Amino acid sequence: MLRKTFINRMALGSGGTLLLPAAGLLQGCEYRPTLRTALTDADIPLLDELGNTIIPDTASSPGARAAKIGEYMLLMYEDCMPQEEQTIFLDGINELDSRAAKTFSCSFVQADPSQKLKLLEVVQDEALTYNLKRENEEESKPHYFDLLKGLTISGYFSSEIGMTQARNYLPLPGKFEACMPYDRDDKPWAT
Repeated sequence: MLRKTFINRMALGSGGTLLLPAAGLLQGCEYRPTLRTALTDADIPLLDELGNTIIPDTASSPGARAAKIGEYMLLMYEDCMPQEEQTIFLDGINELDSRAAKTFSCSFVQADPSQKLKLLEVVQDEALTYNLKRENEEESKPHYFDLLKGLTISGYFSSEIGMTQARNYLPLPGKFEACMPYDRDDKPWAT
């Protein structure tokens, strides 16, 4: 073999050994969802994003993330949900995360707000269809999106932010007024 050919082949071979690990690193950047066996504190950012997509920030009040909705959902999941609903909720969170990975090639947390909203709109439509099919059943299991949305709404509107900034707040005791002026654009009262 000629010296020149040998050097060319060595250069190509060493270049390949440099490029192969780099290709592996690029594949390592692809998001792969983890299969959760239980919700933990590590899932709070995901739950916050889900809640904030359902109740986003507005000009007049902060969204669900500001009310620490992820911590609320985790507490309700651990302490108040029956085992069957825990399983449904957990499977739903896993499904949402894997759908985001397939659709957007990233986690739900890293997706754009418009992508998050589109995904949750699709899941809400699926939940409506699911509920319509099981409307006449006596013991129907809830859809995971109904659990997610219910936790978000109850957690947000029972928080200080939801009570005092998203609604008109009238602390009690106060005087009783049977007739009060009310406009269509007024927020509902919280007491």
